[in-house]
Amino acid sequence: MSDNILIRVNNLKKSFGEHEVLKGITTTISKGEVIAIIGPSGCGKSTFLRSLNLLETPTSGKILFEGTNITDKSVDINKIREKIGMVFQQFNLFANMTVKQNIMLAPVKLGLMESTEADKKAMQLLERIGLPDKANSYPSMLSGGQKQRIAIARSLAMNPDVILFDEPTSALDPEMVGEVLNLMKELAKEGMTMVVVTHEMGFAREVASRVMFINEGVIQEENSPKEFFANPQNGRLKEFLSKVLV
Repeated sequence: MSDNILIRVNNLKKSFGEHEVLKGITTTISKGEVIAIIGPSGCGKSTFLRSLNLLETPTSGKILFEGTNITDKSVDINKIREKIGMVFQQFNLFANMTVKQNIMLAPVKLGLMESTEADKKAMQLLERIGLPDKANSYPSMLSGGQKQRIAIARSLAMNPDVILFDEPTSALDPEMVGEVLNLMKELAKEGMTMVVVTHEMGFAREVASRVMFINEGVIQEENSPKEFFANPQNGRLKEFLSKVLV
């Protein structure tokens, strides 16, 4: 197995009752890659993403993370999740905790850091995302863009090997989208491995190392951004891009 491959997905399938959402996805994600996943609503993008840390349990198939088959029942998925950051569409911050407490919570609770160290790390992260003055604010006092940047900082506090983003900008007002995408661009430049389900074609084109088109539960096309947007092969992808690249 190549040392560079972080995640290996083999014939991943997922059904909800009679409805088969993922129909056999096979791919690899290497360290330092930024994968943008695009596709029509209901095509299985978020289900695929959420399967990568078993927030959705696959019906069949295998997911290897750093060589460990995480679909094996004997694997402690919570240990694995310490290395897989997750940023949700709706931020998922704890309303009753300050921004700094939100960032400190997981590393302290899991025994990865003492609170003094976690406090210092939280402040460093807040400095980095340009929100050190919000340390003692509560989520309700923040804009959507600020909340999402805090959610990203919370992920970074765990020093993850990969961060999964589930439509991180779709709940934001248009003028706040840029501040979140700029932070994600910085992370990409620093070599953070990211898998991003997104509607932001500009981000996919500019920041992704590979763009993946999921439709009807399978990867119908994947390529470098340049080829993907300039020279799509799949008929459904051509149709999709003609609607979103207006």
